[in-house]
Amino acid sequence: MNEREVWSRAGAAGGGEEGEPGAAAVRRVSLATALRDYGIYFALVVLVIYFSLAVPQFRTTDNALLILLQVSTIGIIAIGMTFTILTAGIDLSVGSLLAVAGMFSGVFAQKDPTTLNVFLALALPIFIGLLGGMINGLVIAGAGVNPLIVTLGTLTAFRGFIVWYRVNPIYDLQPYYRIIGQGSIGPVPIPVIILLLMTVAAYIILNYTRYGRYVYVVGGNPEAARAAGINVPLMIFSVYVISGFCVGLSALIFTSRLMAAQAISGQDFNLQAIAAAVVGGASLFGGRGKITNTIVGALIMGVLFNGLVMLNVPAPIQQMIIGVIIIAAVWLDGILRQRRH
Repeated sequence: MNEREVWSRAGAAGGGEEGEPGAAAVRRVSLATALRDYGIYFALVVLVIYFSLAVPQFRTTDNALLILLQVSTIGIIAIGMTFTILTAGIDLSVGSLLAVAGMFSGVFAQKDPTTLNVFLALALPIFIGLLGGMINGLVIAGAGVNPLIVTLGTLTAFRGFIVWYRVNPIYDLQPYYRIIGQGSIGPVPIPVIILLLMTVAAYIILNYTRYGRYVYVVGGNPEAARAAGINVPLMIFSVYVISGFCVGLSALIFTSRLMAAQAISGQDFNLQAIAAAVVGGASLFGGRGKITNTIVGALIMGVLFNGLVMLNVPAPIQQMIIGVIIIAAVWLDGILRQRRH
């Protein structure tokens, strides 16, 4: 089976738009496609306009930078989450893994700034993120266990471990450590630049490399991928390693921005990252999603959180709204899949 045949079969499984005759059907498909691909941009514009009118402080430059800083952490995690979702997987452990990586980074950022301590403070969270992703990937791909069950287990295990290791926060971090999370190049904060670079890298990987095409094929039609000789377990393993890397990088940024390492860090980050990817149009059934749309989804979540706080909406209500958004996005994805079939 050649690559074109693989793509044809994967597209059919993922809800391709071929084979629906008639102008009316084409119009229905075009409307559904436009809604799926561009509806989130319209939603982002509407939210920005609404909160700008409802709360004058929302439209200040300082608040815009604050939203971008908040989105940078979740956005990077959401990029890794998108890779797992594209393979019909999911990673619930990202928040707990962030707490582990951030705490160990803080342990060395607290010490005298020797070359070794600085290196460990900056590199250790990335290594821990990769290690956590490898653990998830090995169990999911190697043992064939459902990713929901595996990452739910590691969510609990990682959080339990870091609370046992050090329940007390670390606050007195060395001054150099704040550069990554609080520094800027010109007017642009460094975390936002890192998010932009990660977005560009992920976009290139998914759209212009063979690996990226295989990620879509594995998620859209794993049987066709196996028939084409693609190592499906290795591909599944790799996306969880990518997710772990993104978590480690986010842990470094998040801890540096707060100048504090806490065992409770990252709570609900898994839901926010999933929401960003799903709101951006990534299908939980696998095989469909765009990195650019995921970032727009993260921006929607950031704008929504920020605006609701400024409107003094209680935190439990905010959580309810996020839950409703996730349900609505999944419901819409199911409707679009039915229409394509």
